Amino acid sequence: MLVAIKEDLFFSLRHPRVRTSIIGFVLSALLALIIGMIYWWPVMHNVNRLRTEIDDRQREISSAEYNIKLAQTSGYAAQQMALIEKKLDTSVTQAVLVQNIATLARRNNVKIISEAYEEGKEKNGYAPLVHELTVQAGYAELRGFISGVQQLPTFTIVQEAILGRSSNSSVIKAQLNIITYRRAVEHQK
Repeated sequence: MLVAIKEDLFFSLRHPRVRTSIIGFVLSALLALIIGMIYWWPVMHNVNRLRTEIDDRQREISSAEYNIKLAQTSGYAAQQMALIEKKLDTSVTQAVLVQNIATLARRNNVKIISEAYEEGKEKNGYAPLVHELTVQAGYAELRGFISGVQQLPTFTIVQEAILGRSSNSSVIKAQLNIITYRRAVEHQK
């Protein structure tokens, strides 16, 4: 059957009008392809140029946003450093620190069960004061107390916190290791 179709096509090609039609079809297809390429080429060039411009603008916007965030972060860091420097220069005695911690505990309804204070050895121009506290309170109160430590007028951090709870109580018992750093007297600004 395929052979018969092939013979019919070759027979049709012998007719001059069929040959002229096929040549006309091929030429018109080539002409349409050339005209299409003439219109397509500049359009694709413009599309690629626009994509490049969009990518460049997006990079510029991203870079500008990064620079703004970096400037904001640097400004915030500078403010925090100034605050830390101010806190380090605050000269307070052990009695004042004990009073500040007791006031913070009262404000947050935290009960101080035991406390011990030890003057640390001066290192790199800073004299630490180590506070070892055992406190008892509810979770929210204890959380408020621990987060309030950084609000003290001195540079005080919670170095270690061990939380425990008795099985039949909602009260949490915590052993806190709090360190207050102060600039040593001979290094005061």
